[in-house]
Amino acid sequence: MVPKTKTKIVCTIGPASQSPNVLRAMLAAGMNVARLNFAHGDFATHLATLNTLREAAVETGQRLAIMGDLPGPKMRIGQLADEPIVLQRDQLFSLYTTERMGDKNGASLSFPGLPQAVKPGDKIFVNDGYIQLLVENVHQEQVDCRVQVGGELLSHKGVNFPGIDLGIAAFTPQDHDYLRFAAEHKLDAISQSFVQRPEDLRAVRQAAAELDYHPFLIAKIERGCAVDRLPVILAEADGIMVARGDLGVEIPIEEIALVQKQLITQANLAGKPVITATHMLESMVAHNRPTRAEATDVANAILDGTDCLMLSGETAMGQFPVESIAVMSRIAQVVEDYDHQHDVPHMLEQARERGDISNADLISLSIYMTVAAVNPIMVVTPTLSGNTARKVCRFRPKVWIVAVSPNEATCQDLQFSYGVHPVHETERPQDWETYVRSWLERHEFREGLVVMTTGHTTAATGGTNRIEIIDLLEPTTDRRLW
Repeated sequence: MVPKTKTKIVCTIGPASQSPNVLRAMLAAGMNVARLNFAHGDFATHLATLNTLREAAVETGQRLAIMGDLPGPKMRIGQLADEPIVLQRDQLFSLYTTERMGDKNGASLSFPGLPQAVKPGDKIFVNDGYIQLLVENVHQEQVDCRVQVGGELLSHKGVNFPGIDLGIAAFTPQDHDYLRFAAEHKLDAISQSFVQRPEDLRAVRQAAAELDYHPFLIAKIERGCAVDRLPVILAEADGIMVARGDLGVEIPIEEIALVQKQLITQANLAGKPVITATHMLESMVAHNRPTRAEATDVANAILDGTDCLMLSGETAMGQFPVESIAVMSRIAQVVEDYDHQHDVPHMLEQARERGDISNADLISLSIYMTVAAVNPIMVVTPTLSGNTARKVCRFRPKVWIVAVSPNEATCQDLQFSYGVHPVHETERPQDWETYVRSWLERHEFREGLVVMTTGHTTAATGGTNRIEIIDLLEPTTDRRLW
């Protein structure tokens, strides 16, 4: 069954969406990827949710990828004696590295290395930046701060250190436990929080490989230093997430829109999926309609070139999880039909003129130009790794890309790619043109042109080197395309 939208929809699963009926409705509304947030819940709850998700996917006949989100080293305020406490501008407030009950004068922080990481003059943001502290004095087990922007503070609120390299790895020992659970239960993808450098991703891959586990690995870009190091992080990741919650605290808020565009463009050029996340339809946590600004935000992310849109609280805790997906789907359908000029073809043309372009880029650019010239009903890409489909989809063709693969894992990975409909075929067809004609006829496509990528007859990956055009009204000679 072809998805409703080319833009893939990632949904966080939580108390509002764990029942079989709601999950079936979410799949029918357009959910493509389910996200398990390991920062909340226990293993028993996640396992029950996982089983229910898979049963719902089978019952509805929908392909569903499941992604586990590793929380990483999220810093949080400790327990407060009475809450909320109200911090006033210019008052002193201390952060302690030892456990203690918090009050209006100070609280503990889940980061033992705090005194070594900060210095007087550094800024510390609490509760998504609504409270801002300025470091005045650093002691062995405490840091004294002056409140610059006050407000209400609750226990366990997050803390950010914009522009400060904390010197800690993103992949924590606790994350290793979550990864072991993901490997045991064969989750399709893993997203690593607070990635700062490619070594963070290598640590995840190495730990996964030791478990004989090879998930699709998403790097969450939510630290300012990760934005600066994006090229090397992209090279190590299978995809990225523009995690605008913490990122919007780490960098000036006025820069977030431009940074989002830059991150998406770089991921598009690399041919790797990108997820845009956080506050997409936040008002739908409590209301059955989004704000006009939220609808515009969703549309602009698609126009920027995002592969996926992610819902967090909207589907995890909100009152309208199914309606949130349906609204996002309707916006995506309208925007996808808009004749928008995408930058990637132009940027690759410039690379070709410079001689700075790979063979895979040349093939995908040729496919894009062929699609623009002949206006086919779809593109068909036999694939082992999914690489060709990902390279083609970054051009945002108006037609679907049908990626046929013998690898179920490849099909699941392609759930993250814009406009790609993965089809799993365990047996290699002997006659690809006959197979394509039969598949299209079953789906009621009876006339028109099909652009098909072809390659060497060997099963080597990266072998796509030709393009063929099939006219459904004119059967032609046998072609072996795998």
